[in-house]
Amino acid sequence: MPAAKTKLLKSLLLGLTALLIIMLLSAYLLLRASLPKLDGEQALPGLSQTVDVMRDAGGMAVFTAHSRQDLAHAVGFVHSQERFFQMDLLRRNSAGELSGLFGAAALKRDKEIRLHRFRDRAQLALQTMPAQHREVIEAYTHGVNQGLEALAARSFEYYLLGAEPEPWQPSDTMLALYSMYLDLQHHDGRRDLSLTLMKSYLPEDLYAFLHPPGSQWDAPIDGSILATNPLPTSGWPTSQNKELVMLDDRPEDRTIGSNNWAVGGALSPYQAGILADDMHLGLRVPNIWFKAQFNWQQDGQQHQVTGVTLPGTPLMVVGSNGKLAWGFTNSYGDWSDLIRLKLNENGDQYLTPAGYQPFTFVSQQIDIKGAPTETIQVKETIWGPVVSEDEDGNPLALRWVAHDQQGANMSLIGLELAHTVEQGADVGNTMGIPAQNLMMADSQGNIGWTIAGPMPVRFGFDSRYIADWSDGSAGWSGYLESNDYPRVINPANHRLWTANARVVGGQMYDKIGDGGYALGARNQQIRDDLFAKDSFNEQDLLDIQLDNRAVFLTPWHDFMLKTVLPASQHPQKALVIEALQNWTASAAEDDLGYLLVRQFRLNLRDKVFQDLNRLMQAHSPRFNFNAVRNQMEAPLWLMVSQQPQNLLPSDYDSWTELFNAALTDSLAKLDKDFGDWRTLTWGQFNAVDIRHPMSAFVPLLGELTDMPKRPLAGDSFMPRVAQSSSGASQRLVVAPGHEDKAIFHMPSSQAGHPLSPYFGVGHEAWRSGQPTGLLPQATRYQLRLIPGE
Repeated sequence: MPAAKTKLLKSLLLGLTALLIIMLLSAYLLLRASLPKLDGEQALPGLSQTVDVMRDAGGMAVFTAHSRQDLAHAVGFVHSQERFFQMDLLRRNSAGELSGLFGAAALKRDKEIRLHRFRDRAQLALQTMPAQHREVIEAYTHGVNQGLEALAARSFEYYLLGAEPEPWQPSDTMLALYSMYLDLQHHDGRRDLSLTLMKSYLPEDLYAFLHPPGSQWDAPIDGSILATNPLPTSGWPTSQNKELVMLDDRPEDRTIGSNNWAVGGALSPYQAGILADDMHLGLRVPNIWFKAQFNWQQDGQQHQVTGVTLPGTPLMVVGSNGKLAWGFTNSYGDWSDLIRLKLNENGDQYLTPAGYQPFTFVSQQIDIKGAPTETIQVKETIWGPVVSEDEDGNPLALRWVAHDQQGANMSLIGLELAHTVEQGADVGNTMGIPAQNLMMADSQGNIGWTIAGPMPVRFGFDSRYIADWSDGSAGWSGYLESNDYPRVINPANHRLWTANARVVGGQMYDKIGDGGYALGARNQQIRDDLFAKDSFNEQDLLDIQLDNRAVFLTPWHDFMLKTVLPASQHPQKALVIEALQNWTASAAEDDLGYLLVRQFRLNLRDKVFQDLNRLMQAHSPRFNFNAVRNQMEAPLWLMVSQQPQNLLPSDYDSWTELFNAALTDSLAKLDKDFGDWRTLTWGQFNAVDIRHPMSAFVPLLGELTDMPKRPLAGDSFMPRVAQSSSGASQRLVVAPGHEDKAIFHMPSSQAGHPLSPYFGVGHEAWRSGQPTGLLPQATRYQLRLIPGE
């Protein structure tokens, strides 16, 4: 090559290299410019007095203020600087405004959510709440927008999306709350619709068998027993639909829920009660919670509360104030109903107790990035919006607590000042949140459980199914008064526990209803762990949170060894037997046998219920197996154990053939996904996969933002709920008054910025289960927020 050309090529390469370096350096500097301010002073107009914000090496924020309003102002500033993009997603999710950021890809979801008009409801909730609560929200809003303005550059997500962050509004805080409704409750009545389809098109004895009131796994705190139903004489009705459909659209059998329990002072070393709480959610970077300590003055007294906040709100969601500790699990009670409408001949009016009435139509404009704005019409009734239709095309309206003023308020703030379990329960019974199991322990040794959230009062119908409210004989008559709420305080055995399953029976159960309780296996294992000892410290309760023994899958393990494998002709049969014989009876990182049993059960379940799914889908594509599946474990086990010919799925000539097909398919699926099942372990299959919400769409972003993909112990049906991208969003064990001995875990980290000095700090302790503290450690960063002009 001539020297001149060589020189030119070298110059071009050097130029490109220099350009690349400049681009990377510019991106790095821009990224650094969006880091939150950790030290020094910052003037905030609107503050009445100085607020100190100190952070430790893990980024935990400690706020010291002279009033609750100033505290909220400072919390808003810090939340905004650390987590604004996360907050933006929360408000957009419930407002149906994701298309404004992500374009047409989010339009279908936005249209679905706009039916609930949560932005309008948030405005109304703000207008009707007590003035002191509104003042806290307004102070928080000022802080959020000042924090956003104080950043030298907007966060990297907005650069990647080519968007500008929009200012926070007071109503956005209520939208963050409504986003939790969408996470924790069905917003479309899918369970009522699916149960109604089953009840309508299955023989009575078959439906009763598939929808039992209870099972052998139940473990309510009051010991109430609800029996399973016997095998039916009826079989699967025939269906012309022969299409194979996966029953579980989340194929790893993920369950979102939570655990909490408490032991009374008689069982603790302090004479104080001890609370354990781990809330289970989908996990991503950053984590949903933000760890903090609040210190402020109110009514002439100094107050302190430590725990986790939800960015987007100024509230301490879970924590301890030195006198009372509290935590939540999703209740899975029945908080919504589907109503079948009767139309007039023209179809433009629906029948009500007052006669036919016209529908109300509310226009909703949806801004779409890169496309023209779309306008949709929300069709509403006196009971709620029209959300779907039944199999005959009749419109269905949704009555949901989230639509009412009782559904959203700031009453949770009252827990910050409650000192006893009784006071905490009084606060809980007035909260406007997605109804939760509120678990409490106080410094005097008391423990208690109640429902926190609005509870509707029904009349005239079975709330599990679609009903007709047109003649006034069925409906809601209002909401339960606080003094009528279910409560259990200081049981004789000094123990309380919940895990998304049925908590109580009798009249208390009747008030709560069944909105899709989890199978009681996790609940039962926690109960048994609590009764295995007569005294507990914090480590003992953390050990229960980390209990990954395979109690639920042990019968399935034995079934495979004694029934399935002896009749199998699979060429790798001996290797499967060896793996099962060597299993640890736990969802341990290095266990292959656990993985094989788990995947076999899932594959077999899908095949056993394939005829049910085909039949229901033939009547309505809206049938949702996931919404009704939790209690089907009891009938599934009876079927595979007793192998009744009338319930043999139509694709198979014998139960043995079915079992062999499930084994073959589960092994083949593992080979397809991982290469060779023999080299796998449960921890590898279940490896951490906690990502930033944008990393899947931006090449190489995950290298900067995502958590390390390392083996993970735990699974669905045990206290240590842990799957690749869902599980314990925090773990807390605390005795109020003894917070210095408390234990706390949180995945991902406190930081929302990948260049933050504490990005990823604490994640490994969460993954491995190593105990870390709740209280802040030595101060590493100190920021003073001062009143400004």
